[in-house]
Amino acid sequence: MSPVEEEEGNVSPSDTGKSEISDTMKRWATGKQADQKILAEYTVVKGDTLSAIALKYYGSAARESWMRIYEANTDVIGDNPNLIRPGQVLKIPEK
Repeated sequence: MSPVEEEEGNVSPSDTGKSEISDTMKRWATGKQADQKILAEYTVVKGDTLSAIALKYYGSAARESWMRIYEANTDVIGDNPNLIRPGQVLKIPEK
């Protein structure tokens, strides 16, 4: 497979060994959803968890709530939602 084939779109993701990911999932995964409105910015302090932050802003610590915060901040948090660090500034998206 040549780079030209990839650029021209002649090769399907299955041919390249890559899995298909929808545009919506890509935006969420990178925290770059264009129409996402930000409710607040929150600076992480020692002892914080995403579920505790979700409880504060959404009134719920359920997975759906903290995942909303994680997905909006993967560029800050990284691949592991359990590893947030004091000083990180997180965007809190509207519900």
